[in-house]
Order: sequence, then structure tokens, then C-alpha cells
Amino acid sequence: MVKGPKARRGYTMGSLHEQTNSQTNNQTSQQKSWGPGQIEVIEVKNSKNYRDFLNLPDQIYTDVNTRYVKPLNLHMKMMIGKLGQGQKHLFLARKNGATVARIAAKVHKYGNHTTLNFGFYECLEGHQDATLALINAVHALYPNLKVIGPHHFRMEDPYIGVLTEGFDQDPFFLMSYNPPYYKDYLEKAGFTKVMDLFTYELHSKNPLEPSLYKNAEESTKAGVTIRTVNRKKLYDESRIISEIFNDALSKNWGFEEFLEDQINEMVMMMKMFLDTDVVSIAMLNGKPVGCLIMLPNYNPLIKPFRGKVTPGFILKFMNRKKYVNNLRGYALGVLKEAHGLGIGSLLVKDMFERGPRHGYPSAEVSWVLANNGPMNELSKAMGGKHSKVYRIFEKAPLSSPKH
Repeated sequence: MVKGPKARRGYTMGSLHEQTNSQTNNQTSQQKSWGPGQIEVIEVKNSKNYRDFLNLPDQIYTDVNTRYVKPLNLHMKMMIGKLGQGQKHLFLARKNGATVARIAAKVHKYGNHTTLNFGFYECLEGHQDATLALINAVHALYPNLKVIGPHHFRMEDPYIGVLTEGFDQDPFFLMSYNPPYYKDYLEKAGFTKVMDLFTYELHSKNPLEPSLYKNAEESTKAGVTIRTVNRKKLYDESRIISEIFNDALSKNWGFEEFLEDQINEMVMMMKMFLDTDVVSIAMLNGKPVGCLIMLPNYNPLIKPFRGKVTPGFILKFMNRKKYVNNLRGYALGVLKEAHGLGIGSLLVKDMFERGPRHGYPSAEVSWVLANNGPMNELSKAMGGKHSKVYRIFEKAPLSSPKH
């Protein structure tokens, strides 16, 4: 149940540019009549609108052969969080009484930066005007902020980006899938590319480059060893992993450090989704210096249930080893102080041996920043085949920030 007032806020296409921040914040518009073909933008304030928001993908991905995998509704609700709190908004676009598009946005503060992160975007084909109306409604609330996304609502959260290449391939666990026209609709709404994210297909039968074996051997000679995660100490292990990534990825574009909330989320993810046999930590002189996280690709198991957690789903999940046979390369990081020791190569070589032993002969590395040269090269050294592109978009502020 979504708590909050049941009054709704409406906008027409023509009035969106005229809305001011003071008009749209904490104010309910008067009831309006809508002519045929007009777009009505409604902020989600009640349980019925919330259900419409969650169920819109069922109207978009109707082909029985679609590659789209609807996220579990329970997970969606966890990502969205409680409505009516903070500077977070969910909107629907309706035409002739039917919901045709949706979007969510949240003011996101990190360090000295404040942005308006958007996500959960979906739109029926032929309704590009609804996308424009939603974007205008969202941006009118905070006209002095840059809009960036799709995020849900942080860059490190699942289902990031808009798929722009690789529509003929299945998405991996916690990766998005969308129709090709989404890119065009967002660009026509004023968005431009800010960053691309690449994926790579891997298979254990493909040979690693000789340089990777050599680097791994040098790492072993330096005294580096590999261990897996201790299932009985998941909070402690999550803190260790977070500290590694906070240091290793701190210079990566868009990275935000893991804080206590994210550590708790990692513990929950480990309990629910991780196979600790394929989460590796590199040790040097008794200190954790690197980490490689692989996620089982649960999408083939999740897909038939269309977002619902049913007894049948629970039974399959309890026997997931029967249905899951590949991995998603989620994250790899090495402490800066340990660079140059071949630790990344050792983690990769170990996983190429470990994965097949545990029933995972193939994987997808997803995702790698387009400007992350070393990680792109490492993916290719693993025999990786470039497979998909996901795009992050941004839109400039409508007005200058007030001082």
C-alpha cells in the first residue's frame, strides 16, 4: 500500500514549461478537463496509480518471444522505496484515460554535487509526446538541476542505462532491456549521451591471453592468495568488499562510495542472490587487497513469472542450481597500493577455473565504462566478445542555480 494523499497533480503539454518550482512543489492542481488526445501527467499518490506504474511493462513487452525480463515486483518496490518521503517523485502519463508512459525522479546529493536522477522509464511505442511531457513535468519541479540517468536511483544500483545495442541478446541479471526507440524518444526530449557502458561475452573454453597467465603467475610469486567469502560473516565480508571498491573505483566516472546503507543492501543481496563460491577476495600478507564478484544469472528463472513471487517461483529458486548455468561479472577491484602485482589477472584466472567447477561455464561482464581502458583491455584479454551497449543520458538545467 502506498501511503499519502489521494489528490493528483495534472499538467498539459502546453503548461509544463510555464510551471515554476514554487507552483509545483507541495501543491495540488485544480481538476481539469482533458480533450481527446491530450496528455495528462499524474504524480503517483495512491495505491491504484502505484499498481499502474508497476504494471505498465506488461503492456509494452507483450510478445511471447520478448527478451525483456520483468524485475520481481518485490525488488522493484525495494528500489523505489517509500513514497512521500524526500525529494522523490513517480509520474504517469495518460492519454484518453490509458497509461502510456511512466518515469521516476529523485534529487540526489553526493559530495558537492546535486543532480536530478531519473529512472524506471517506460513508454509505449508511438507516444514520444508522453515521454516529453513526463520529462518536462519532472524537470519543472527542479529546473536548476541537471537531469541524469536512467539510475534507480544511484549509478551503482541495478537496471542502469538505456540499451542501445544488443537487442537480439538476452539481458543478464539486474541489467535492463528496452525497445530500440527509447534512445530516440529521450534524445527528442532534450537528452544527450554522457557515458556508454559496454558488456562482454565470456566462455571458459576460450583461451586467456598469455599475458594474463604471466601476470597471474607473478602475483602468486608475490604471495597473493585467493579465498572465497565466509557465508557466516556476511556483514564483515561486505564491509571488506566495500572498502576495496571504495578505494579501487574512486576515480571511475560516476562512482559513489559504499556507505552504511549500501553495505546493508550488499548483505541482503548476498543472502538472497549471491553464490559465495564465486565471490573471490585476494589476500596479501593477511590483508584483503582485491575482490571479484560474480552474480549467478537468475533471469531464465525469473522471466516466466513476470515479476511475481509465487510458490512455483520459490520452489524453483530453492533449486536454482538446476536452472542457472552462467554468471554476470559484476565488479572487480584492486586496492591502489597493490596495483602492478597482477592481482586482477590472478582473480580472473582463478574464476575461469572456479566457475566451471561450480556449474558456470560462461559469463557476461556487465558493465564496463567506455572510458575505462584497463578494464576494457582486461575483458578482451579474457577472450571477451563485445556484446551490448547501455547509455547514460543527461539534460542541462532549465535555469541557472540560485545563490
